[in-house]
Amino acid sequence: MARKDQPADPSELTRTRKEWIESATYFKAERFEVAGALFDVTDHGAVAESEVRKRLFKYKGGE
Repeated sequence: MARKDQPADPSELTRTRKEWIESATYFKAERFEVAGALFDVTDHGAVAESEVRKRLFKYKGGE
């Protein structure tokens, strides 16, 4: 589940799951990869960029 607390860095970009999927090219990823990485977040759930990067890395086979 996505964290509901504020990101440690207030300048960090936070978007909804749907917005991150639509901007998958920002991560040099396909939309399905971002969707898979954020599978347990609701469409309107806010997620920080660092969390998306971490989940995407794991989704693609990183440790």
